[in-house]
Amino acid sequence: MVGLGSDQYFLASDVPAFLKETNQVYFLNDGEAVVLSNSGVKLFDLETGKEKRLTPQVLDWKLEDAEKNGYPHFLLKEIYEQLKTIPKTTSINEKEIKTLADKINFGYKIVLTGCGTASYCALAAKYFFAQQGIDSSAVPSYEFMPFSKFIDKKTLVFAISQSGETADTLIAVKEAKKQGAKIVAVVNARGSTLERLADTVLSVGAGPEIAVVSTKAFTSQLATLYLLTTAVKDKYETGKEKIINLGRVLIKWFDVQSINRLISLAKQLMNEEHIYLIGKHLNYPAALEFALKIKETSYVHAEPFAAGELKHGVITLIQKGTPCFVLASNDEVKDEVLSSASEIKARGGLIIGISPFESNEFDVLIKIPDLEDLTIFANIIVGQLLGYYLGVGRGADPDKPRNLAKSVTVK
Repeated sequence: MVGLGSDQYFLASDVPAFLKETNQVYFLNDGEAVVLSNSGVKLFDLETGKEKRLTPQVLDWKLEDAEKNGYPHFLLKEIYEQLKTIPKTTSINEKEIKTLADKINFGYKIVLTGCGTASYCALAAKYFFAQQGIDSSAVPSYEFMPFSKFIDKKTLVFAISQSGETADTLIAVKEAKKQGAKIVAVVNARGSTLERLADTVLSVGAGPEIAVVSTKAFTSQLATLYLLTTAVKDKYETGKEKIINLGRVLIKWFDVQSINRLISLAKQLMNEEHIYLIGKHLNYPAALEFALKIKETSYVHAEPFAAGELKHGVITLIQKGTPCFVLASNDEVKDEVLSSASEIKARGGLIIGISPFESNEFDVLIKIPDLEDLTIFANIIVGQLLGYYLGVGRGADPDKPRNLAKSVTVK
């Protein structure tokens, strides 16, 4: 992208690199080139060599969004920003959400796709749609091609991405467009390739996410898709109230006592090399995302499973003292999850409950607020915070994990 300041010009891969100097930006398209000089910026078509008109856009991102503001790391700052970014989703995209809800009610098929954290967001959204009695498919973008044959002109493909530049997601989107699908970009970064390819954009408005590990973008994307599922069943206002209440409850939960419990648990797990997690229904994608945060930030091997998989081989991994997280909610599968926890406990596993209730199965409890079907948000935020404190304690850089990049722009 190109930044256009006052008598100064910038080339960068992301806006925060020059946000301190200017918020006027031009996002280059494929096949375009720019020449920067003391006199300005010129834009060219690479195929014809002819100069093109360059019209920048003004971003509403603020400089403080791209600075630490007293936090030791961007990751911790962005975790705390969720207290504002999650409720913010209720004040944007209403028109687009209601238009999409009408299309779904008119019979459009739903396909959700993304990579990494975004793929877990897609899977969680599939459960939210199912709660409203709506069928949908969630396919990771890197496994999209075999299923693209089922896409047609009456398909909505929801492409989820923080950066909007993820190569596998863009490949999936281009293939879906060939089949005639309508593309919905659920994206955080502004002006991205995905945004330009899409028919509809649900910009989740989380602001610049500097840390490589995605936190606030994920929860804003999930909140946005949750609101869509409620809109399809004409419960949009109720959905908005629940998301706003979620923000209020999380503010109360983020107190010193809760954070100290997580720091204490991180110290207890500091020297562990293997951690296992189980969850069922909505807490299955929550377990996947929770585990990813642990792996990305602390380099601890954290492996998540659907609770029902235990008896099909997984339980052989459990030894005396093995830390096992149990993500639970006050839902219809609570007893099944606790039964799985008791099986792990019987094999000597150390059971760490992430739950709004107490249970004899738990050796350690991180108590979270009871948010009904939105409890998934609290469970995942615990994973974000625990991953952060584990990473710091083990000497890792939580903002720049080894071997990872913010935007995966190659296959």
